[in-house]
Amino acid sequence: MKGSKRRRRGRGKDQVWELRAYAGRSPVSGKPKYVYDRFTGTAKDADTALGELVDRVSTVDHTTEGETFGQYLDRWLPKMAILKELSPTTVREHKRTIEKNIKPTLGEVKLRELDTTMLNDLYVHLLSRKPPLAASSVRRVHSVITAALREAVNTKVIGENPALAATLPKAHPKRVTVPTPEEVQKVLDVAEADDPDMAAFFALGAVTGARRSELCGLRWGDVDWTNHTILIERALVVLGRGNLIYKATKTHSVRVLSTVAIAEDVLKGQKNRHAERAGELGIAVTSETPIFSYDLVEPMRPDTVTHYFKRVSLKVGLDTHFHALRHFAGTYMVSGGVDPRAAAYRLGHANPHTTLKTYAAPLPERDEDAGGVLAKALTAGAVKS
Repeated sequence: MKGSKRRRRGRGKDQVWELRAYAGRSPVSGKPKYVYDRFTGTAKDADTALGELVDRVSTVDHTTEGETFGQYLDRWLPKMAILKELSPTTVREHKRTIEKNIKPTLGEVKLRELDTTMLNDLYVHLLSRKPPLAASSVRRVHSVITAALREAVNTKVIGENPALAATLPKAHPKRVTVPTPEEVQKVLDVAEADDPDMAAFFALGAVTGARRSELCGLRWGDVDWTNHTILIERALVVLGRGNLIYKATKTHSVRVLSTVAIAEDVLKGQKNRHAERAGELGIAVTSETPIFSYDLVEPMRPDTVTHYFKRVSLKVGLDTHFHALRHFAGTYMVSGGVDPRAAAYRLGHANPHTTLKTYAAPLPERDEDAGGVLAKALTAGAVKS
């Protein structure tokens, strides 16, 4: 990778330099490509800046005539993970999609020979193989391919994106199963008798609507007892061989949620348990101590919560999952007349449209109210006639 600099004006430390780094030739036009930058400083400092520019440009994908789609994907994903600040979970899922569903069929195809027919054939194959991939999963495969090829177009590696003309299967949204307040209470009662820590976790999930990973990431320093709020600004995920890492929330949002009476009672009960545990272990509870932790050091693992919730739910006759508590919170907020913007904020959605789209399904009692309004309107019309 080559680079050059040219002084435009000024003297000494006020010299303005034009920096240029060679970025290869466009496979479309064959013309050389350059990346430009400006720098103010001495000639020596400009040389250093030029070297940094050349290093940055060298990380950009510049494909050769024979590069395959699989090779391009291998370089595209790490770069996007940095530029788009993708979460570790998203990167892991994208990599799994690439390795399991894209590379086996299209990995050896030359990138510049990839066309819409090949993509349609891939989607048909995924839908008809045994076991078949769900239509919604095929659409996720398409999303990864589309994003990768969009970047290839943006960087002049290919002339157009064949994924834009592909035909996608219809995705029929799954019906969101929402537990009733009575069912949620049954789960809490069983958990309380067996594992009070888990019961507190479930209760806080039901009244905040927070994601499992966000609850696992909570620390005592996030609780503001004076203003009766709790801060949600991180999530806990498991990577690789069980490695725990903290990351930003799914939408990179930071939320300050009202704890309300029931949530505050739950937190106080958990704080008392931690105080007793700290005495037994001979350690102190600090602002960095995870709110949900058995040893006051390592936080509860998201998968542990999932498995336990499933087991407790089956005990009370429910075939559901922990995310159902989020459905519970979202549905009862929307159906209860909470402003969609407030509901979206509490759930951590990027905008209220997501909240309404996901949780606007009416509760049975709300449907009865709607039926009553319509019946009353028809009756009034019949009387007037």
